[in-house]
Amino acid sequence: MRTAKITVAGQERLLCFSARVVRECTERYGGIEHLGEQLSGQDDGKNLSEAVWLLAQMLDAGDRYAKLTGQENPAAPTYEDLYDLLGPDDFAGLRDRIAETISVSGTATVSAAPPENTIFRAAAVWAPAL
Repeated sequence: MRTAKITVAGQERLLCFSARVVRECTERYGGIEHLGEQLSGQDDGKNLSEAVWLLAQMLDAGDRYAKLTGQENPAAPTYEDLYDLLGPDDFAGLRDRIAETISVSGTATVSAAPPENTIFRAAAVWAPAL
């Protein structure tokens, strides 16, 4: 699994776009293909809320991943705590970091050769666009 790091309140923390985060986004937005429109709409307040929500999900996933793989990582701040740890000037960098983590984590490449004398069906390749 690919992860990225982000600095929040002076501490470097692990971000992870895990299957758990994909599931949460699918439940919230009706599919990860709708993620980009949630972060770049006309309503700046809603964009910020959605970015903070997604960041909270990805920080929590990063914390879980770190614990499972024996990595050091500060405890993930809650969704509500993030509002007190981030300022409006952090939004552009936050959105970029989320997009970078998703594009690095979300790009899948499948290479396969079909066995002889069989029908081959390729799996879909996804990469959420922000």
